[in-house]
Amino acid sequence: MVRPRLPPSLPRRLLQTRSYSALKVKDTDRVRWLTLSRPEKLNALTLPDLDAFKSAVDDANADPSIRAIAVTGEGRAFCAGMDTHVFAGLSVDEALNVIRKVSNAVGSLRLSPKPTAVALNGYCIGAAFEMALSADFRVSYHEVQAGLPETKVGIPSVVDAALLPHYTGLSLAREMLLTGDLYPVEKIGFVNRFAERQEGDLERVTMDLLAKVTDLTPTVMKAQKGLNEYWLNHGIQDSIEHSIQVFGECFSSPETKAAVDKYNERKKK
Repeated sequence: MVRPRLPPSLPRRLLQTRSYSALKVKDTDRVRWLTLSRPEKLNALTLPDLDAFKSAVDDANADPSIRAIAVTGEGRAFCAGMDTHVFAGLSVDEALNVIRKVSNAVGSLRLSPKPTAVALNGYCIGAAFEMALSADFRVSYHEVQAGLPETKVGIPSVVDAALLPHYTGLSLAREMLLTGDLYPVEKIGFVNRFAERQEGDLERVTMDLLAKVTDLTPTVMKAQKGLNEYWLNHGIQDSIEHSIQVFGECFSSPETKAAVDKYNERKKK
Protein backbone atom coordinates (compact mmCIF):
# COMPACT_ATOMS: atom_id res chain seq x y z
CA MET A 1 0.00 0.00 0.00
CA VAL A 2 3.07 2.24 0.07
CA ARG A 3 4.17 3.85 -3.17
CA PRO A 4 7.99 3.61 -3.42
CA ARG A 5 10.20 6.05 -5.24
CA LEU A 6 10.74 4.51 -8.66
CA PRO A 7 13.58 5.04 -11.13
CA PRO A 8 12.68 7.31 -14.08
CA SER A 9 14.15 4.94 -16.65
CA LEU A 10 11.33 2.39 -16.85
CA PRO A 11 9.48 2.82 -20.17
CA ARG A 12 5.76 3.38 -20.45
CA ARG A 13 3.42 0.86 -22.04
CA LEU A 14 0.19 2.33 -23.36
CA LEU A 15 -2.97 0.49 -24.35
CA GLN A 16 -5.55 2.08 -26.64
CA THR A 17 -8.88 1.13 -25.08
CA ARG A 18 -12.21 2.45 -23.92
CA SER A 19 -12.18 3.49 -20.28
CA TYR A 20 -14.22 4.17 -17.18
CA SER A 21 -12.93 5.32 -13.80
CA ALA A 22 -9.17 4.71 -13.80
CA LEU A 23 -9.62 1.44 -15.67
CA LYS A 24 -9.41 0.72 -19.39
CA VAL A 25 -11.19 -2.27 -20.90
CA LYS A 26 -10.64 -4.09 -24.18
CA ASP A 27 -11.43 -7.52 -25.60
CA THR A 28 -8.87 -9.51 -27.58
CA ASP A 29 -9.48 -13.07 -28.78
CA ARG A 30 -12.02 -13.86 -26.03
CA VAL A 31 -9.79 -12.33 -23.34
CA ARG A 32 -11.09 -9.31 -21.39
CA TRP A 33 -8.12 -7.01 -20.70
CA LEU A 34 -8.39 -4.65 -17.72
CA THR A 35 -5.71 -1.96 -17.62
CA LEU A 36 -5.14 0.02 -14.43
CA SER A 37 -4.85 3.54 -15.81
CA ARG A 38 -3.66 6.18 -13.40
CA PRO A 39 -0.04 6.33 -14.53
CA GLU A 40 0.68 9.73 -12.99
CA LYS A 41 0.08 8.06 -9.59
CA LEU A 42 1.69 4.74 -10.56
CA ASN A 43 -1.83 3.32 -10.88
CA ALA A 44 -2.39 3.61 -7.12
CA LEU A 45 -5.91 2.51 -6.29
CA THR A 46 -8.71 4.67 -4.90
CA LEU A 47 -12.07 3.48 -3.58
CA PRO A 48 -13.83 4.17 -6.92
CA ASP A 49 -11.07 2.18 -8.63
CA LEU A 50 -11.77 -0.82 -6.40
CA ASP A 51 -15.48 -0.65 -7.17
CA ALA A 52 -14.81 -0.27 -10.90
CA PHE A 53 -12.40 -3.21 -10.91
CA LYS A 54 -14.82 -5.51 -9.11
CA SER A 55 -17.63 -4.46 -11.48
CA ALA A 56 -15.41 -5.05 -14.53
CA VAL A 57 -14.55 -8.56 -13.35
CA ASP A 58 -18.23 -9.27 -12.66
CA ASP A 59 -19.11 -8.03 -16.16
CA ALA A 60 -16.49 -10.32 -17.70
CA ASN A 61 -17.78 -13.25 -15.66
CA ALA A 62 -21.29 -12.65 -17.00
CA ASP A 63 -20.22 -12.34 -20.66
CA PRO A 64 -20.31 -15.77 -22.38
CA SER A 65 -18.07 -14.51 -25.19
CA ILE A 66 -15.24 -13.92 -22.69
CA ARG A 67 -13.19 -16.98 -21.71
CA ALA A 68 -10.42 -15.36 -19.62
CA ILE A 69 -9.49 -12.13 -17.85
CA ALA A 70 -6.11 -10.38 -17.93
CA VAL A 71 -4.98 -7.38 -15.87
CA THR A 72 -2.04 -5.06 -16.54
CA GLY A 73 -0.95 -1.52 -15.74
CA GLU A 74 -0.35 1.61 -17.78
CA GLY A 75 3.00 3.35 -17.54
CA ARG A 76 6.01 2.36 -15.46
CA ALA A 77 4.22 0.35 -12.77
CA PHE A 78 1.66 -2.43 -12.67
CA CYS A 79 0.22 -0.83 -9.56
CA ALA A 80 1.61 0.85 -6.43
CA GLY A 81 -1.18 -0.53 -4.25
CA MET A 82 -3.72 1.57 -2.42
CA ASP A 83 -3.36 5.33 -2.52
CA THR A 84 -2.41 5.90 1.13
CA HIS A 85 -4.42 9.13 1.20
CA VAL A 86 -7.49 6.88 1.30
CA PHE A 87 -6.70 6.03 4.94
CA ALA A 88 -6.21 9.58 6.20
CA GLY A 89 -8.51 10.44 9.11
CA LEU A 90 -10.54 7.23 9.01
CA SER A 91 -12.23 5.65 12.00
CA VAL A 92 -11.62 1.96 12.66
CA ASP A 93 -14.96 1.04 11.08
CA GLU A 94 -14.23 3.17 8.01
CA ALA A 95 -10.77 1.63 7.64
CA LEU A 96 -12.27 -1.86 7.89
CA ASN A 97 -14.74 -0.95 5.16
CA VAL A 98 -11.83 0.04 2.92
CA ILE A 99 -10.09 -3.26 3.56
CA ARG A 100 -13.28 -5.17 2.76
CA LYS A 101 -13.44 -3.32 -0.55
CA VAL A 102 -9.81 -4.28 -1.21
CA SER A 103 -10.64 -7.90 -0.42
CA ASN A 104 -13.67 -7.92 -2.72
CA ALA A 105 -11.69 -6.37 -5.58
CA VAL A 106 -8.45 -8.35 -5.47
CA GLY A 107 -10.20 -11.59 -4.50
CA SER A 108 -12.53 -11.31 -7.49
CA LEU A 109 -9.79 -12.78 -9.69
CA ARG A 110 -9.39 -15.82 -7.46
CA LEU A 111 -13.14 -16.38 -7.23
CA SER A 112 -13.88 -15.77 -10.92
CA PRO A 113 -15.13 -18.90 -12.71
CA LYS A 114 -12.87 -17.92 -15.62
CA PRO A 115 -9.07 -18.20 -15.83
CA THR A 116 -7.34 -14.99 -14.78
CA ALA A 117 -3.87 -13.58 -15.40
CA VAL A 118 -1.87 -10.53 -14.41
CA ALA A 119 0.73 -9.09 -16.79
CA LEU A 120 3.26 -7.31 -14.59
CA ASN A 121 4.75 -4.42 -16.54
CA GLY A 122 6.42 -2.83 -13.51
CA TYR A 123 6.37 -2.50 -9.75
CA CYS A 124 3.67 -4.60 -8.04
CA ILE A 125 3.07 -3.30 -4.54
CA GLY A 126 0.72 -3.97 -1.63
CA ALA A 127 -2.87 -4.57 -2.74
CA ALA A 128 -1.62 -5.04 -6.30
CA PHE A 129 0.69 -7.82 -5.13
CA GLU A 130 -2.30 -9.42 -3.42
CA MET A 131 -4.13 -9.13 -6.76
CA ALA A 132 -1.26 -10.95 -8.44
CA LEU A 133 -1.38 -13.69 -5.80
CA SER A 134 -5.13 -14.01 -6.39
CA ALA A 135 -4.80 -14.56 -10.15
CA ASP A 136 -4.37 -17.98 -11.73
CA PHE A 137 -1.39 -16.96 -13.87
CA ARG A 138 1.36 -14.36 -13.64
CA VAL A 139 3.42 -13.06 -16.56
CA SER A 140 6.18 -10.55 -15.91
CA TYR A 141 9.30 -8.82 -17.10
CA HIS A 142 12.41 -10.29 -15.44
CA GLU A 143 13.39 -7.15 -13.54
CA VAL A 144 10.01 -6.41 -11.92
CA GLN A 145 10.02 -6.04 -8.14
CA ALA A 146 7.10 -6.78 -5.87
CA GLY A 147 6.25 -6.84 -2.22
CA LEU A 148 4.04 -6.01 0.71
CA PRO A 149 5.41 -2.85 2.40
CA GLU A 150 2.45 -2.34 4.74
CA THR A 151 4.48 -2.94 7.92
CA LYS A 152 6.65 0.06 7.00
CA VAL A 153 3.63 2.31 7.58
CA GLY A 154 2.43 0.49 10.68
CA ILE A 155 -0.29 -1.79 9.35
CA PRO A 156 -0.23 -5.54 8.65
CA SER A 157 -0.57 -7.14 5.24
CA VAL A 158 -3.99 -8.75 5.06
CA VAL A 159 -6.62 -10.32 2.75
CA ASP A 160 -5.06 -12.26 -0.15
CA ALA A 161 -1.57 -11.84 1.30
CA ALA A 162 -2.64 -15.02 3.12
CA LEU A 163 -1.86 -16.85 -0.14
CA LEU A 164 1.83 -15.88 -0.10
CA PRO A 165 3.21 -18.92 1.80
CA HIS A 166 1.58 -21.22 -0.76
CA TYR A 167 3.81 -19.68 -3.44
CA THR A 168 7.05 -18.98 -1.59
CA GLY A 169 7.15 -21.34 1.36
CA LEU A 170 6.93 -20.18 4.96
CA SER A 171 10.47 -18.83 5.38
CA LEU A 172 10.46 -16.31 2.52
CA ALA A 173 6.82 -15.40 3.13
CA ARG A 174 7.53 -14.43 6.73
CA GLU A 175 10.57 -12.43 5.67
CA MET A 176 8.57 -10.53 3.05
CA LEU A 177 5.63 -9.90 5.36
CA LEU A 178 7.70 -8.75 8.34
CA THR A 179 10.32 -6.61 6.59
CA GLY A 180 8.01 -5.03 4.01
CA ASP A 181 10.90 -5.03 1.53
CA LEU A 182 10.54 -5.39 -2.23
CA TYR A 183 11.91 -8.49 -3.93
CA PRO A 184 12.63 -9.47 -7.54
CA VAL A 185 9.78 -11.58 -8.88
CA GLU A 186 12.37 -14.15 -9.92
CA LYS A 187 13.21 -14.70 -6.23
CA ILE A 188 9.56 -14.81 -5.19
CA GLY A 189 9.07 -17.65 -7.66
CA PHE A 190 5.41 -17.13 -8.49
CA VAL A 191 5.72 -16.08 -12.15
CA ASN A 192 4.47 -18.58 -14.76
CA ARG A 193 6.05 -16.97 -17.82
CA PHE A 194 8.59 -14.21 -18.42
CA ALA A 195 8.48 -11.69 -21.26
CA GLU A 196 11.23 -9.57 -22.75
CA ARG A 197 11.00 -5.81 -22.39
CA GLN A 198 10.08 -5.32 -26.03
CA GLU A 199 6.96 -3.62 -27.36
CA GLY A 200 4.03 -6.01 -27.20
CA ASP A 201 5.92 -8.99 -25.78
CA LEU A 202 4.23 -8.93 -22.37
CA GLU A 203 0.77 -9.06 -23.94
CA ARG A 204 1.89 -11.68 -26.47
CA VAL A 205 3.26 -14.02 -23.79
CA THR A 206 0.13 -13.53 -21.68
CA MET A 207 -2.14 -14.28 -24.63
CA ASP A 208 -0.09 -17.37 -25.54
CA LEU A 209 -0.52 -18.68 -22.00
CA LEU A 210 -4.24 -17.94 -21.89
CA ALA A 211 -4.69 -19.58 -25.31
CA LYS A 212 -4.04 -22.87 -23.52
CA VAL A 213 -7.30 -22.46 -21.58
CA THR A 214 -9.63 -20.34 -23.71
CA ASP A 215 -10.51 -23.32 -25.92
CA LEU A 216 -11.45 -25.47 -22.93
CA THR A 217 -15.07 -25.58 -21.82
CA PRO A 218 -16.37 -22.95 -19.40
CA THR A 219 -17.89 -25.84 -17.44
CA VAL A 220 -14.55 -27.49 -16.72
CA MET A 221 -12.81 -24.17 -16.02
CA LYS A 222 -15.45 -23.24 -13.45
CA ALA A 223 -15.28 -26.71 -11.91
CA GLN A 224 -11.49 -26.80 -11.68
CA LYS A 225 -11.20 -23.27 -10.32
CA GLY A 226 -13.84 -24.08 -7.73
CA LEU A 227 -11.90 -27.18 -6.72
CA ASN A 228 -8.65 -25.21 -6.50
CA GLU A 229 -10.33 -22.82 -4.06
CA TYR A 230 -11.94 -25.65 -2.07
CA TRP A 231 -8.64 -27.49 -1.72
CA LEU A 232 -7.04 -24.36 -0.23
CA ASN A 233 -9.63 -24.29 2.54
CA HIS A 234 -10.28 -27.94 3.43
CA GLY A 235 -8.45 -31.08 4.47
CA ILE A 236 -7.29 -33.79 2.08
CA GLN A 237 -10.07 -36.37 2.58
CA ASP A 238 -12.80 -33.73 2.50
CA SER A 239 -11.25 -32.31 -0.67
CA ILE A 240 -11.18 -35.75 -2.29
CA GLU A 241 -14.83 -36.43 -1.51
CA HIS A 242 -15.88 -32.98 -2.72
CA SER A 243 -13.93 -33.43 -5.95
CA ILE A 244 -15.83 -36.66 -6.69
CA GLN A 245 -19.10 -34.77 -6.35
CA VAL A 246 -17.86 -31.98 -8.64
CA PHE A 247 -16.70 -34.57 -11.18
CA GLY A 248 -20.23 -35.96 -11.36
CA GLU A 249 -21.74 -32.51 -11.80
CA CYS A 250 -19.26 -31.66 -14.54
CA PHE A 251 -19.68 -35.01 -16.28
CA SER A 252 -23.44 -34.46 -16.53
CA SER A 253 -22.94 -31.32 -18.65
CA PRO A 254 -23.55 -31.55 -22.43
CA GLU A 255 -20.39 -29.44 -22.83
CA THR A 256 -18.37 -32.17 -21.15
CA LYS A 257 -19.81 -34.93 -23.34
CA ALA A 258 -19.03 -32.90 -26.46
CA ALA A 259 -15.47 -32.24 -25.25
CA VAL A 260 -14.86 -35.93 -24.49
CA ASP A 261 -16.22 -36.97 -27.90
CA LYS A 262 -14.07 -34.34 -29.63
CA TYR A 263 -10.95 -35.49 -27.76
CA ASN A 264 -11.56 -39.15 -28.68
CA GLU A 265 -12.12 -38.24 -32.34
CA ARG A 266 -8.77 -36.43 -32.42
CA LYS A 267 -7.03 -39.50 -30.96
CA LYS A 268 -8.36 -41.64 -33.82
CA LYS A 269 -6.64 -39.49 -36.45
